[in-house]
Amino acid sequence: MRYLRHLISVILLAGVQSAFAADVRLTIYDDGLSCPANCDAHVVFHHTLNGTEFAHDPKSTQGSFTKCTPGVVCRLCLQSGGRQCLEAIYRGGGPSPMTFDFTPAFYSQACEGNPSQPSLAAKCKALKKAAAELAGRTNCIATPNVKECAALIEAATNARRADRVNYDQCIKEGQATYNAARPKREQRTLRCAYERFGKGGPNSKGTTWKKLLPGACRDGTLVGRDGLDCCSGNTFADGPLGRECAAFYPPAPSG
Repeated sequence: MRYLRHLISVILLAGVQSAFAADVRLTIYDDGLSCPANCDAHVVFHHTLNGTEFAHDPKSTQGSFTKCTPGVVCRLCLQSGGRQCLEAIYRGGGPSPMTFDFTPAFYSQACEGNPSQPSLAAKCKALKKAAAELAGRTNCIATPNVKECAALIEAATNARRADRVNYDQCIKEGQATYNAARPKREQRTLRCAYERFGKGGPNSKGTTWKKLLPGACRDGTLVGRDGLDCCSGNTFADGPLGRECAAFYPPAPSG
């Protein structure tokens, strides 16, 4: 009877631990020229995750986690308790706490097969579904000269070209020097890629974000509607961004 009570306690405890297991949110990003290493397959995350059970040097020992170093492979655990772990190159700080922000290049590689981590497998499924929703639409970035795309792509390309002059100047002078000589509305932040004082707009929490400026997007890519990411014409990357890139995928003409 004592053994039975003990067994029940173990099962109940496991259920409680499972119910309160912490999961790291998975997101996708591409902020153009500001994206490290030409936006290769990597992850960025909030500094509070570094050196924890969720993100640490692969050589760390249990209970003594060492921080990951930018440019080096990092061990990531998508769920507390050392569960759903994988490795990826770490490129530095990024999104809000408890979030792993991966590049399209990372997902392209990870989603080719069947990831063993349930969270990553679910993310791959969602990415593929979002990309499939663009099927049958006109891809204006890939076909910029068709009738329904020409004006849109010309305007977006001109905006990128004009702002690239400012971006390049900011990089050349250094962000602090560049900003000191300009009014607030022209100042830039986050490696010169984003507006410094402008407000992108309200999000679900009632706060605002800083817009990614058009000149920070690489050639062949264009800033999205709300200045959150660069749209590339790669449906696997653009589909999950939803309305951010939707304008570049208008319905194909009927007939």
